Amino acid sequence: MQNILKKANEQFENQLPFVLFANPNADKLHAYFQKDTVLTTFEGQDGFVFTSFNQVQSYVLEKTNCALISETISAFLNASYENQILEINTTEKKSFETLVKKSVNAILNQQFQKVVVSRKVTLPVDISHESSFLKLLATYPTAFRYWFYHPKIGMWMGASPEQLVCIENGEVETVALAGTQLYSEAIQWETKEKEEQQFVTDYIVNQIAPFVKEMTISEPFTVKAGSLAHIKTTIKAILLTPDSAMEIVSLLHPTSAICGLPKAPSLDFILTNEGYDRRFYSGYLGEWQVSKKNLFVNLRCMEIERGSTHLYVGCGITKDSIPEKEFFETQNKLGTMLKVIK
Repeated sequence: MQNILKKANEQFENQLPFVLFANPNADKLHAYFQKDTVLTTFEGQDGFVFTSFNQVQSYVLEKTNCALISETISAFLNASYENQILEINTTEKKSFETLVKKSVNAILNQQFQKVVVSRKVTLPVDISHESSFLKLLATYPTAFRYWFYHPKIGMWMGASPEQLVCIENGEVETVALAGTQLYSEAIQWETKEKEEQQFVTDYIVNQIAPFVKEMTISEPFTVKAGSLAHIKTTIKAILLTPDSAMEIVSLLHPTSAICGLPKAPSLDFILTNEGYDRRFYSGYLGEWQVSKKNLFVNLRCMEIERGSTHLYVGCGITKDSIPEKEFFETQNKLGTMLKVIK
């Protein structure tokens, strides 16, 4: 594993693109090290894909232009780190609660059924890239963990609990994930959270239905993601034609789990009212190959710059949302990244 880390640091020093990533519940760390600084638009090539929330920016580290390395990371999987709590900024709290109120009013006015609003938190700190990534690997073994750098994009790192889609051997699998609480053995989900999760499930099923057959949908169940819990439904089906993968991804993203329902009016509301550019937060990323497409939603992530680190966090809003409670949900989610950088 030290070979991969050493190479990543060399790539960064030479301002050459790279990505390190580990799949959920896997003890292998994979790496793509690009040989030049070209920023390549993704059009279905084999490689590692990195796409923005609004899909305007979609790039790929092409497999044919990268050195590929894989090493075992099992020695790091038993480490753990203490939860960190971010001091509440009253101005940011008031601003986000105002956004939630505006979202609820839009829902009551029947503009949409659900919207996912977010905020960006900037910490004036320099962090150790390697140390933070090792903490991500150790702390969130059930998540998709990655460390991405391109001199024309920047550096991003995260531990996503949500798969966008996996397509392999003609089979497609995706998940509906919504609702957030601090994890406990006796967790109880409120009606608002159950409805939010059902919105996500219904949206995904309706989007992929024209392209698949033999669809199976699991019952909702609770899943642990670090110190948090979510409601999850697994959806599996068979592709009608193998060449529909790109179309399915475009239809699914952005899902109602990170945008809203219906998509068009909720997306317009986000772009008009959030007040900042999400960039690659809540976009998608992962490997795209002829044999397998394995993509994840870019959640629980941070953007790392010299002298500052940007954390991104959001929550789903329905007609029953309580502004202050939604703010504290985002505070809980911030703990995922704070845990590895403090």
